[in-house]
Amino acid sequence: MISRKRRGGFTLIECLVSTIVLGIGVVGVAGMFACATISERKATYMAQAQEIAEKTIEEVRAGGYGVSSQPSGIITLPTPDLPHATGELAWQPYPDPSSDQGLKLVSVNLAWSWAGSSSGTYYVSTLLADQVGW
Repeated sequence: MISRKRRGGFTLIECLVSTIVLGIGVVGVAGMFACATISERKATYMAQAQEIAEKTIEEVRAGGYGVSSQPSGIITLPTPDLPHATGELAWQPYPDPSSDQGLKLVSVNLAWSWAGSSSGTYYVSTLLADQVGW
């Protein structure tokens, strides 16, 4: 009988199994990058929406958009930094539309969408008291 000496190295099966395991790991890492990219995009759009809303509220406090001259209303807001976005500024007397207590509920509502079915919304509201000249 002739004995075969065991040589150092890998068999074809061992190489295939290690390649499959490596491939599964690479697919998992690629999936994490895709999720991270989507999360980063959502955070960016949310920050842009927050900036637009805060700027709008500050303009209203400074007497803008005719909020002080009209009892209630709705205005469409420009949203240049958000993709496929709509925005509106609404105001009405508070606590109800027939109230004359000198308070107004002012709200900003922004909605946007991007590739696929992903979308987002941002809503903020505040109460403003009558100022001299209202």
